[in-house]
Amino acid sequence: MTTYNSDGIPIHNGKINVNTAGGMASYADSMPIPTGDPDNRKGWYFAKSSGAEKFNYYFYGQGSRAITLNQVAEYYFVGAVDTYVNGASLPFIVIYTKMQGDGNDAGAWYRSKITYSLHSSQLVQLGIKSQFSTVSNPSTKFPFSRKHLNIVGGEGPQDPSEEILTMSVQSDSGADNTTKILISHVGYCLHNRTEDVNILLSA
Repeated sequence: MTTYNSDGIPIHNGKINVNTAGGMASYADSMPIPTGDPDNRKGWYFAKSSGAEKFNYYFYGQGSRAITLNQVAEYYFVGAVDTYVNGASLPFIVIYTKMQGDGNDAGAWYRSKITYSLHSSQLVQLGIKSQFSTVSNPSTKFPFSRKHLNIVGGEGPQDPSEEILTMSVQSDSGADNTTKILISHVGYCLHNRTEDVNILLSA
């Protein structure tokens, strides 16, 4: 069950601070590392300057038991795109599942990889926070415009019974060097709302 503050923002039940060991594990191989937002908005701010720089923010690690693909109803993040050149300027969600070692694993450290990104018909306003979700009517609702993410690619078997290794929000390494993106919340909900996870990224 999601609870909300007086501004209509869902109250987070998890938090990752950029300056902690948990923060460093979350942004992992991102370059440059996220910082606080120059406009004082909550969240992690990414400003690309050259080359193949990109961010990967990992926000799930297994707890007392594994979660499978078919148990998750939706994934989402809240963020703002401050510059736009083309579709590569937009962040997206990537889900990885655990290796099984049967010859069908798609990657060196994962079995399947599923990518959700924004359809080109969706309107993105510069600097305006939106909720990007893999469903059109998310269970956890932020008081911002909502953008629907579609499955656009994948690797591996992608069997519904596969156990999730990690969830992530990423940017495109091919994006223009002016790319600037803010991500403030990440989360997911299980079917029947047996678990709602809403994590604040704090700088």
